[in-house]
Amino acid sequence: MAERFDLAIIGSGNAGYIPAIRASQLGMTVAIIEKESVLGGTCLNIGCIPTKALLQTASMLNDRRRGEEFGLLNGGPNGDASFDYARAAGRKDRVVARLEKGVRYLMRKNKVQVFTGVGSFVEPKKIKVEKEDGQAQELEADNVLIATGSAVRTLPGLEIDHEKVISSDDAVKAEDYPKSVIILGSGAVGVEFASMYNDFGSEVTIVEVLNRILPGEDPEISAELEKRFEERGMRVMTNTIADPESLEKTGEGITVRVAAASEEEREEGEAEEKEEGGYGGGADPLGNTDADAEGDGEEVLQAEALFVAIGRKTVTEDLNLGATSVELNKRGEVRVDEFYRTAEQGVYAAGDVIGGYWLAHAAGHEGIIAVEHMAGEDPTPLDRDLIPRVTFCRPEVASFGLTEEQAREEGYEVKVGRFPFLALAKALIEGEEGGFVKVVVDAETDLILGMHAVGPHITDLIAEGVFAKLVEGTPEELGIAVHAHPTLSEAFGEAALAVEGRAINF
Repeated sequence: MAERFDLAIIGSGNAGYIPAIRASQLGMTVAIIEKESVLGGTCLNIGCIPTKALLQTASMLNDRRRGEEFGLLNGGPNGDASFDYARAAGRKDRVVARLEKGVRYLMRKNKVQVFTGVGSFVEPKKIKVEKEDGQAQELEADNVLIATGSAVRTLPGLEIDHEKVISSDDAVKAEDYPKSVIILGSGAVGVEFASMYNDFGSEVTIVEVLNRILPGEDPEISAELEKRFEERGMRVMTNTIADPESLEKTGEGITVRVAAASEEEREEGEAEEKEEGGYGGGADPLGNTDADAEGDGEEVLQAEALFVAIGRKTVTEDLNLGATSVELNKRGEVRVDEFYRTAEQGVYAAGDVIGGYWLAHAAGHEGIIAVEHMAGEDPTPLDRDLIPRVTFCRPEVASFGLTEEQAREEGYEVKVGRFPFLALAKALIEGEEGGFVKVVVDAETDLILGMHAVGPHITDLIAEGVFAKLVEGTPEELGIAVHAHPTLSEAFGEAALAVEGRAINF
């Protein structure tokens, strides 16, 4: 006889384990089904967490190399600091293991029953859990939450071999790193790994079909990041496509031919980027479009590895959605409403599987709204303009809401305030004076439409702006709020004051 629950969740990433806890708090009996032997999904095991652990090593390595600038004589500008990748990878694995153990503890604490195996629909409210040994059991639930997430998206005609043609999954599992790498795509994943590999000492080339890196961000942010990357010795090739048929594997690595992208290819890439949600690298840097390339400026690139970073695809193939009325859009994303209900009554979906920003923190909030709705609560739908977008390259990038360009396209009369980190004492103290904070404001209502920043620690600091927008704060209110001195947070107050020309230190 099938075990029965109020809620069955398929997937244990942020869109799974976080709403499982909230559902338990609301008095629901909860089962969570995970096909892997570990909990936490992509973010915890092969995504956000291991990547950021390696980026922390990269940041510290950069600091050591700059030691002489700060009076530390055991370092120096020529890179006297030694680097042991195996130890860095070992620390990364320990961080992941500790956090995975924490998720398991939270499941026990909240009486969430965990089932290991592939979950699929037998009926809309009946789930089969098939284990690796072929054995299966069935669960029944009043409600089901699909949280199966996403996987690395590959390119037509290009196979990831996990050695010379790699993805982010391979990079975080690798025992070593490539000493030279071509990165196809410059969304968050592409620029994070470009930054990391560069700090490790790799020769890095970024290939992007659109006219700027991080194309989902404000153009001024993209321009500043590209400038900083090139100052660090990276080669950034925008408006560029690669020919997949030209890819050759050699004893030393790979070669691939690139050329200038045609206007048609750029336009198609821009349309795809917007369709993918504007974050994470939706445009196809291999130019696999219906347009013909102009063929100008051809060049053959060579490196130890080709890193594919063009975004992700939803994971739905094992769900047997045909047993339900759940609908997918043309990109394979589950269709949902503002409460994350699918077309099948009692079946919800959240996280990467529904598309959007493909961000772990958004996924968790989506899942919470879904289970609160199931429980008869009255949750407030998630405002996409309040979702922070964070990229952990060096310098960091963070934003929320509308860019200046988007705001004007939507018909707003816009006011803008900017403040550079070079005018901030704490930034100079830390030796991180590059970058700036930008505030976009509706001139009619004086409400914040968005904030965009590139610079030190702004992935943490952006939360101040998100909260200001949440409570409908004005730039003046954000500016007159007292910010401790000397801190990096002062940049947000000064940028807000700059909207009306009132910045003090610039």
